[in-house]
Amino acid sequence: MKHLLFLLILAPNFIMAQDCTLKNEKDRFNQDPRLTTGFVSLGGGNDKFLLSISADKKEIDYFFALDNSVMCFNDISRVMVTFVSKQRGNFKNGGTTNCKGYFHFVFPNQPNLNPNLTNLSQKKIATIQFTDTDNNKKILTLTPKDQDAILQLTTCVLAELEKLRVDTWKPKQ
Repeated sequence: MKHLLFLLILAPNFIMAQDCTLKNEKDRFNQDPRLTTGFVSLGGGNDKFLLSISADKKEIDYFFALDNSVMCFNDISRVMVTFVSKQRGNFKNGGTTNCKGYFHFVFPNQPNLNPNLTNLSQKKIATIQFTDTDNNKKILTLTPKDQDAILQLTTCVLAELEKLRVDTWKPKQ
């Protein structure tokens, strides 16, 4: 009976096991290691978008590519993430100016995680609202499946951050 109770207590740990398949790339400029989830298709219909989360020793980059979008984003464009708990996070565009629907928000890769990044790894996202250069808004409503996928992708990347912060460069002697 004790063994059965012990197995029941451990069961959620096995159910929540994650399939973390991150791609290991080299940064094109400095040849440092860079991990990425690759682009994952999320949403459906008019709310379809691609998401890629990448990390290197300096930063964590969330890259959204809105499907069939002509929204223009520049350095003053914003995104508001509303979590299921009604808490919100606001992020500015960290990418280049474009009219292709590409939006980045970037966090520094530091030992003490940014509170907004911690929220992204622990709370499910209900909606994502993009505001472009002309103050046009596009709201993406996420399904429970998409919410779980974003949580899983974020958790997978965050689990590898400390390894990326290790500086492997050594001077020749």
